Amino acid sequence: MADAAAARRVPAEQRIFSLVLALVVAPEGLTRDALLSSVYGYAHRFERDRRSIALERQFERDKEQLRALGIPIETLDSPQEPGNNQLTRYRISKERFEFPSGLEFSERELMLLRLAAYAWRDGSLSAESRRAVMKLEALGAGLDVRQLGIAPRLGAAEPAAPKLRQAIDAGVVVRFGYTLPERSDPLARRVAPLGLHRAEGRWHLIAWDLDRDAGRVFLLSRISEPIVVTDEPFPPGLRAHADGLVAGLLRRRELVRVELAVERGSAAEARLSHRADRRRGDGDAIRLELGTLDLHVLAEELAAYGPDAVVVSPPELRDLVVARLRAMAEAHEEAR
Repeated sequence: MADAAAARRVPAEQRIFSLVLALVVAPEGLTRDALLSSVYGYAHRFERDRRSIALERQFERDKEQLRALGIPIETLDSPQEPGNNQLTRYRISKERFEFPSGLEFSERELMLLRLAAYAWRDGSLSAESRRAVMKLEALGAGLDVRQLGIAPRLGAAEPAAPKLRQAIDAGVVVRFGYTLPERSDPLARRVAPLGLHRAEGRWHLIAWDLDRDAGRVFLLSRISEPIVVTDEPFPPGLRAHADGLVAGLLRRRELVRVELAVERGSAAEARLSHRADRRRGDGDAIRLELGTLDLHVLAEELAAYGPDAVVVSPPELRDLVVARLRAMAEAHEEAR
């Protein structure tokens, strides 16, 4: 019962987007059973009942929705047994799955389109925005699975964002606690919030620290709640520092260089390749060279990939990843 309930809670856009991915990355096509047993949103129900009429109807409705989006699904008969529906294979042809000739989007334009669609997701155009997001992610990312499904968004994952946005617009001071990786207790901060900036998939607060009279950049995930939005206005002239602070943030990436070995075809390769400045093939392992803004944040990400991502350099990053893996192992042992 729990598995069936979990499957029913899978948002339709996630299920259909997962179906698109499966159909795009399988040029030879996949049978209905192969899709239902592996695609997120179908698999739990298929495991419980391989011949569920309700699941088959859901699959047919999802195919119709993809066609309504203008995504062509091809059906391929089995050469051994033509007409056998159990052996019919489905695929999305990359050759037909294209934007009109001559229409191109830059990386920045694609990002803005994704953000715009997500911004409408909870508003009056939510149904249409979900359809737009699916089509943008499937078409606009160039049919490269490494680029699909990764879209920046402000939401529940960044609880500090709404109040900070309010304070930025109002031009007033905020107070909050900020927890650094090497400290257990948060540090009190009183700042003029100048803007929010996304880098390396994470949101940062660009601010002027009023107690230290200096520009600062804060990772939103390290801001402790509650954030206090005061009635105290900050000098409008401080906003002139914002561009310089963002430029300084981005320069950090050039100062801290990292080399990784990731497993070919793994989630680590999919998530990290587009951030790499240099990529080299080495058998089953891919060598990636990239810059990073924060070794601690990158270490948390790499630990989640397990053996699929190995730090080649620097040693400091390797030590941080090892420490996190050991902590995860100890927590697992305690929970047993």
